[in-house]
Amino acid sequence: MSAAVPAKPRISIIYASDMPVIDLPKVGGYPELASALHAYRNRNNASTFFLFGGNSLAPSPLSSLDRGTHIIDILNSLEPDAMAVTKREFSYFEDELSLRSYEAAFPMVASNIYDKRSEANVDGLLDTAIVEQRGVKIGVISVLDNSVISDYLLKHVIIRAPRVAIEQSAKRLREQNADIVVLMYSAYFPFIDELLDNKIVDITLTTSPELTKLSDEIMPTHTHAVTLGTLNQLAEVHIDFTDETSAEPLITWSIKELSSFPTDPIVEGQVKGYISRLNRLLNRPIAMVANDFQTYSSSVRTQENAFANTLADTIRTFANADIALINGGNIRGNRAYVKGQQLTRRDIAEELPFRSKVTVLNISGQQLKQALENGVSAVKQMKGRFPHVSGMKVTYDLAKASGERVISIKVADKPVQLSNIYKLATTDYLADGGDGYTVLEGCPRISLGYLDPPMIADIFIDSIQQQKTLGPSLDERLVNTYE
Repeated sequence: MSAAVPAKPRISIIYASDMPVIDLPKVGGYPELASALHAYRNRNNASTFFLFGGNSLAPSPLSSLDRGTHIIDILNSLEPDAMAVTKREFSYFEDELSLRSYEAAFPMVASNIYDKRSEANVDGLLDTAIVEQRGVKIGVISVLDNSVISDYLLKHVIIRAPRVAIEQSAKRLREQNADIVVLMYSAYFPFIDELLDNKIVDITLTTSPELTKLSDEIMPTHTHAVTLGTLNQLAEVHIDFTDETSAEPLITWSIKELSSFPTDPIVEGQVKGYISRLNRLLNRPIAMVANDFQTYSSSVRTQENAFANTLADTIRTFANADIALINGGNIRGNRAYVKGQQLTRRDIAEELPFRSKVTVLNISGQQLKQALENGVSAVKQMKGRFPHVSGMKVTYDLAKASGERVISIKVADKPVQLSNIYKLATTDYLADGGDGYTVLEGCPRISLGYLDPPMIADIFIDSIQQQKTLGPSLDERLVNTYE
């Protein structure tokens, strides 16, 4: 009679994700996460792995200055066993992400990225990782979807088919004797339950805040599919092994609010140091709010918005252009402002965290119509491509098929002539074809006379500083006839 195989020790996985802003009040952040990790790691009855889901190197006012270096610095204090690479990690493109990976004292995993220059993964990233404690090996997979290419205009990488990459990676990890295979992901994949049912992977980890859930997205229902439903939470996953090698481990999990944990004084001091330096730059008042307005994502991505109107007007005036076009995804504050409120540089940095620059194009009426059709093509999905305009009035009908929704365009109160050429002010991101505006790539560029064009956030701050007030309004420049 053979001796029983000794049971492996119970292990725990702590998972957190989506933490680009380090000083959100009252909801819990990195100091509370550090405290939670300290408590879990000091338990004697379990080994604790910390897996960080990424989505955090941007956007934030501080990231716009250091391109995510402070997030890596704070995470180094928290000592993740591995970090997933998601779409936001590419906010400053492939080479900056590579630099961040070399600053990290932990593996950064991206399992389906191919860099055409190196004919391998992006330099510094790992296809997979195996992390081990007390004889238990966890294999880590992380995948992105192809939208990262168009959303961030990546020129050097290819996204391999996610499901194929997961299955191939899981097989390799099993061959390397991984006891548990974990998949981290941040996009909507309809096959997650099937992967778990077929035991391709043992656990999936994702964060899908309620504010971004769409009606056509069905979240996985498998008991091993861990989903954080709101930001600033952590998942506590427990894995109990039996003494039979063929028996499946028992996996249970629960969600905890980060705000329920005390703050860790060391990491709190680290965060305060960064915030203190940032405050010296950003807490200067620049204007007074003249009337109420808001920048909620549900507004800037679906309809005319007063703040977006003023931003588009500012860009058009600066460039001395006929018209202007920006995308709603460029505006990220997601908040309301009230009359009499003092605006600071921080407010604008949080509204416009990307390093977008003004670009001026010559565009035909036909190309303008194509651009606007793209802008209103995914309103129900609340995509960031929704257009905001200046110098024109656009009427569209969302009941019509995508590509046939723009009913009329007027510039200077005259119908657009498809063969006429107009001077368009926009962002470098859209001019390069971002958010599906590929038609703009073919438009001739007009020099502004700058060696390095100014950033839109700086132009906007200078404008409202001169006016001393900000009182944006709606004027029916975007009209949806189907409401």
